[in-house]
Amino acid sequence: MAKKNKRRHLYTRGEFLFNIFSLLIVMGIGIYFGYRSLYYYSKQNIAHEGNNQNLSEVIINSNKLVSTGDGFHQDKEGHYFKGHVNNNYVRFANRLYRVIRINNDGSIKLITDNTVGSFMWGEDTTYLKSNLNNWLDKTDQENSGIYYNTIPNIDKFLVKTKYSEDILKDDKVLKSKKTYDSYVTTLGINDYVIANGKNSYLNTGKIFYILGLNSDKSTLYVEDDGTVSESDNLSGYGVRAVITLKKNIISAYGDGTVDNPYTIDQGKNTNYINSIVKLGNDTWKVYKEDNELLRLVKTDYIKVDNKEFKYRFSKKEKSFDLEDWNGLAVYLNNSYLNSLSYKDSIINNDYYIGELSIEAGYSYNNIYKDKVNCKVGLLNMFDYDDNNFDDIYLINTYQGDLQYIKFKNGLIAEEEITEEKHIIPVITINKNIIKDGKGTVDNPYIMG
Repeated sequence: MAKKNKRRHLYTRGEFLFNIFSLLIVMGIGIYFGYRSLYYYSKQNIAHEGNNQNLSEVIINSNKLVSTGDGFHQDKEGHYFKGHVNNNYVRFANRLYRVIRINNDGSIKLITDNTVGSFMWGEDTTYLKSNLNNWLDKTDQENSGIYYNTIPNIDKFLVKTKYSEDILKDDKVLKSKKTYDSYVTTLGINDYVIANGKNSYLNTGKIFYILGLNSDKSTLYVEDDGTVSESDNLSGYGVRAVITLKKNIISAYGDGTVDNPYTIDQGKNTNYINSIVKLGNDTWKVYKEDNELLRLVKTDYIKVDNKEFKYRFSKKEKSFDLEDWNGLAVYLNNSYLNSLSYKDSIINNDYYIGELSIEAGYSYNNIYKDKVNCKVGLLNMFDYDDNNFDDIYLINTYQGDLQYIKFKNGLIAEEEITEEKHIIPVITINKNIIKDGKGTVDNPYIMG
């Protein structure tokens, strides 16, 4: 009897194969519908977060229109942000921008959240002939386009931004009938006023030039409290860059907040600018990419025994002189250089030390009239720089025994060469020494 019952539970070969085949079909159906569920769930989440979608559509769909006060507004030219808003951040080319407006054609006008340099407007008050225009955009001037060159494959992502030299009179903007366009320009007075000026996201506590003139045809700048004032075009103020993204630009992810900005999908069109590199125990940031070479600026002041270190520029010489044993150039390229465990990875490079003064002139091209070749230098007046360093020496000199210094609010000033100031060194390395990392603060590039 037990034997008979045992046979009743045995499967024939045909029954066994049928059951296996049925199981495979059931598993296949489960995998197929499971995959489709995950696929559509993923698509819904992506759509909700703005991933892989047209950035202009994401921004428009994510913001409720208002007719008064702070927020997202609409006019005949498109949509724009006004007042104190905190959801118009965009990350592109390794730096933060703010959305000024979305044009009717879907292109998006952006401004750098921070200043990207500090220097003099120039001797000619006309914007087209200014240091700003020639520094920001590629023009027919030699060495132009310093900021332009920091954006990889610029024509793949940007269209030219239209601008005009408008007049500010009694807090009202008189629009110029003549317009221009360029890939990179700076903030116009009309955009500043429409955004509500000092009571808007454009007031960052920085001092910077603004494109426009007052009724006396003098240039303008924004003070650190957001007030627009007449400027001395030979004074050194901060500069902010304005660009316009093409329509149909894709957002990879983000919600527009500072901690999770809309991030542009650049594909393989990436760059090293603003990437973080760790050498030894020090962190550096890339501020210039030149073929296989990367120029790095230290992310904090030189310290000795964990204390901020200050040093004079010189006792008697006014230039960055490698033979002045009382000067900063010799200290950086001897005592400081020898203290670095990675000194053998640092490459000699040219540092432009040309004078900017009443006698020499204030054209940005003047810095290229003199140079030194060494391993450790300083930022020059016209280097790309979006750091927040305070009271630091620059490498360019003013006339007499005065040296240029820079403040974190964007202001440039002159100081006696014997005064002790913070020191931010710059160095050059070859890309090929980088073997790992992603170039972020949390995961910096490191040497192999």
